[in-house]
Parts: sequence; C-alpha cells; structure tokens
Amino acid sequence: MGKLILLVLIFALAWWLLKKYSGSITRKQPPQTRVTEDMVRCEHCGVHLPRSESHASGGKIFCSEDHLNQHR
Repeated sequence: MGKLILLVLIFALAWWLLKKYSGSITRKQPPQTRVTEDMVRCEHCGVHLPRSESHASGGKIFCSEDHLNQHR
C-alpha cells in the first residue's frame, strides 16, 4: 500500500511540474499599444469624430460633406 501512495505522489508531483513548466512557455504576450488619434468636433452638429474621418475647410471641421457644403 505504501508503494501505491508513493507512486501516486510521484505522479502528482510530475504532473504539477509539467503543468507549471508548460505555463511558463505559453505566456501571453502583452497587449499591443494602440495608436491614438485626435478627436475633433463638427462645427455644424457638435459630433466628435477622429480627425482622419473629418472634412475641413477654412479652418473649420465638419463630420460630413453635407455639413461642409451647408457652411460654404
């Protein structure tokens, strides 16, 4: 009976060490940092949107071509 308990303990220790070792290999990569973009406000309706999606004319920024055309 003592040999069986010793065998189970050795098996449990080997399983625990293997699990700990495999966890250290497959560590998660840190999340990549996102590039932030300036947010701008539409002169017509006040909506905030990324600068890359905006329409600008005469130093004023608009959310769509329709709002840009209304202020020309």
